[in-house]
Amino acid sequence: MRSTLTIAALLAGCTTFEDPTIVLDLRVLAMTADVPDQIVDVDLTMPMPAEILEQLQPTNVCALVADPAQQRSLRWSMTLCLLDDEGRCDRTLPFVDLGSGVISDPETSPAAQRPCGIIEPAAYGVKILAMLRSAVEANPVQALGGIDYTVVFTVGAVEDRSTDVYATKHLRVSPRIPADRAPNYNPRFDYVDAALAGGRMVILPGVNGLSGRCAELGELEIPAIAPGARLTLFPIEPMGTREDYVVPTLDGKTAMLTETVTYQWFATYGAWSDEFTGGGHDVLGNQSLLGSDWLAPAGLSGPVSLWMIQRDERYGVQFFETCVKVTR
Repeated sequence: MRSTLTIAALLAGCTTFEDPTIVLDLRVLAMTADVPDQIVDVDLTMPMPAEILEQLQPTNVCALVADPAQQRSLRWSMTLCLLDDEGRCDRTLPFVDLGSGVISDPETSPAAQRPCGIIEPAAYGVKILAMLRSAVEANPVQALGGIDYTVVFTVGAVEDRSTDVYATKHLRVSPRIPADRAPNYNPRFDYVDAALAGGRMVILPGVNGLSGRCAELGELEIPAIAPGARLTLFPIEPMGTREDYVVPTLDGKTAMLTETVTYQWFATYGAWSDEFTGGGHDVLGNQSLLGSDWLAPAGLSGPVSLWMIQRDERYGVQFFETCVKVTR
């Protein structure tokens, strides 16, 4: 059924510009890291590399990949590095190959396919310290606020590198300045509320740690939506999602800030009212709209994958994946 729906969708949209919220081909929807941000105690007058390395925690970096147009395995690789001017790994500088392999089809596999690489400071200590030192030398002023380094993720067809797509995950290591500076944690949501235009609530699969992938759900577990129906999705944030954090300023003082959390919305079919929601407050102090409306396709029927990507401005990322079926 997937190939039939994909062809129909492509034909229906061949005279219009591609909607960035609708995932038609191979795409990396999000990159997550646990942890995205680390704080280390360091003597700026005499930094000791070994002491810095001992404080760094292992970091697990994973990719959320979609490839609805084709049923195929995918080849992937991850590299920890500093970026060149074109946004790719600068291999003239220190880098670490974090892993590579082949995943099964992201949509039809009975288990979620999440390529992951682990940054092990104990295993890659010399290269990681060399990367951090290169970043400081490139921009010593910015280093006070934190040193950024990057994981570059590549994915494509197993035998065809011309299909490769790339994504980056930025990470940060910062000195504990001021003394009460704390690391960032990935943003959180309790669940995603959903309701049709008439007010009827829809229970979406994928909450409380359960899978919301279409391939892992039984027929009766997927909520049915009528063609052309409007479904409003609204993330419910727990208290403390928007962390307060302190940063050093160039004049030697500090500033207290509150995180801005944003949401990005994707689907395999249909349309979204807003690609991006969330953010800061308006001029009256009201929180910006968090949710978005998904319009079910009028001329198609079958399962549809929906994704919500939650981000903060300090490299924190979380995502929600769910499934509905359009039924006439």
